[in-house]
Amino acid sequence: MSHDIVLSAGMTSMDAAVTVLYLEHLFFWAVCYSFLGWVYETILVSVQERRFVNRGFLNGPLCPIYGTGAVVAIVVLTPLKDTPMAVLTMFLLGAVGASVLEYATSWVMEKAFHARWWDYSHFKFNLNGRICLIGAIVFGVFGVLIVDVAQPWVERWTALIPLTAFHIIIAALVITIFIDFLITVIGLSGFARRLAEFTQALERSRDIIRERLGDYGLDPIEALQRYSDAAAGRLQSYTGAAAERMRDLADNLPELPSLPSLPRVHGVGRLYDTLTDALNAQQKRMLRSFPRMTSVDYGETIKQLREMLNRNDRKHDDK
Repeated sequence: MSHDIVLSAGMTSMDAAVTVLYLEHLFFWAVCYSFLGWVYETILVSVQERRFVNRGFLNGPLCPIYGTGAVVAIVVLTPLKDTPMAVLTMFLLGAVGASVLEYATSWVMEKAFHARWWDYSHFKFNLNGRICLIGAIVFGVFGVLIVDVAQPWVERWTALIPLTAFHIIIAALVITIFIDFLITVIGLSGFARRLAEFTQALERSRDIIRERLGDYGLDPIEALQRYSDAAAGRLQSYTGAAAERMRDLADNLPELPSLPSLPRVHGVGRLYDTLTDALNAQQKRMLRSFPRMTSVDYGETIKQLREMLNRNDRKHDDK
């Protein structure tokens, strides 16, 4: 059996062995396009954020939604290549199909992890922030390019891999990606609970600060940042009664109440560090990888945790 049998047979009249080999090819192509999607997303978001962003839901350099969309496009759109108005038809089906996939993925991930990994609310013509018109157009163009340009080239290179080596590569990829997926999901399993605990801790710290500061026109969130500055010895920028209050807060703030799974901390100055330290590696990676991650219930907490992680990253880079 060879690659040519699969490439010529497609989905018609295949026996069990050919079907398995065909599915192996689809999986291999999905991985290839997932990697290309990761490259595209990483470059795009890194340019937007003006820093390197290791994009992707998995730890490895893969964006599975791109691979899934590409394989669906290959299976559905390839038979349309020789039909009238093929390019327009493939563009429209690619745009609609990819948008449906993206919307469904966003909804499922939000239900599973209580966070929205991307948000297009800042784009015009978006639908609930999950998909947008410009994204649909880009995916429609990608669908045409994959079927007409990329896939013939990918198939030729796939055919150069010896079949035995191809089976070994597929097995290694399946095992590696499955382990990566498990590590990611396990790491994110308590993310919503952490966000709920962090939100409670921040609210309690605000109450303490509000009580200590009195009415000096300082917002509690601003006071949190100012206290962080105070802990670093930079209170000289504040004057008058507010400065005295901040110094008193820095020196005499009582121990904050702790939550069941969070360690007790002394002072607001270490609160953010304590919260970010309580996040595991997967949760921190997600906050860094998805700058527009948000949540209906914990959006402000996610924003503040991300800002603290970015601040810590900048401090680390400066050392």
